[in-house]
Amino acid sequence: MCGRFTREMTWAEVVAFTRGLDLIVPETQPEHSWNVCPTQDSPVLVPEKEGEGAIVKNLRWGLLPPWAKDPKIGASMINARYETVAEKPAFRKAWQSRRCLVPASGYYEWRLEHGVKQPYFIHDLDSPVLMFAGLFENWKQPEGEWLQTFALITRAAIDPMSQLHDRTPLMLHAASSELKGWLHGDAADAKAIADAAVPPRLVWHPVTRAVSNPRSNGRALVDPVPLPPPPPPEPEEPRSASLFD
Repeated sequence: MCGRFTREMTWAEVVAFTRGLDLIVPETQPEHSWNVCPTQDSPVLVPEKEGEGAIVKNLRWGLLPPWAKDPKIGASMINARYETVAEKPAFRKAWQSRRCLVPASGYYEWRLEHGVKQPYFIHDLDSPVLMFAGLFENWKQPEGEWLQTFALITRAAIDPMSQLHDRTPLMLHAASSELKGWLHGDAADAKAIADAAVPPRLVWHPVTRAVSNPRSNGRALVDPVPLPPPPPPEPEEPRSASLFD
């Protein structure tokens, strides 16, 4: 799964990554964050209504299907499993016609080591931008305003990534027809793109456990740290005396 990601890129870098897509970006640069958390807003590339381009909008992370009664359920719908996305009631309508792209500079995963969850920062060795494949939905709030939300699509990790975690976001490549097809194609096009997608050259390193706190932020969160030493072995219980000793 993916429960946190980072946003440390410029629009020029995103435009270079998506060249050929005819992307409309805001005048102001994206706000950097080294700990984007569920229920927070983040810039997302959604298809333009006219033509085959894309436009950047700020959407909330955690998809709310139109039939949702409580916005709190969005916190549990940050990821959609590729294996079941076409059937799940919360995601199947968006899968058919509301797919998006989520630019990031990296993301985090946690691995249980010596009884403690150790966070790792993951990024592309060759590019400052990762492009997550996602879905978005429109949800009408009780007061009548519309809220747009998104989820990331995840799939089974392959080696070497599977050594760190069994799931990984679905990521698409730079300057390819995949990006346009993902946004503007039909569900069959999206399936073909996802099936053929090859992960970028991902690398990772351990980072401070402070990233586990949603209130933590700052570039120091992605700095490498040494792994803590394993805890000392438990002392052996003294044996009681026995007639047979």
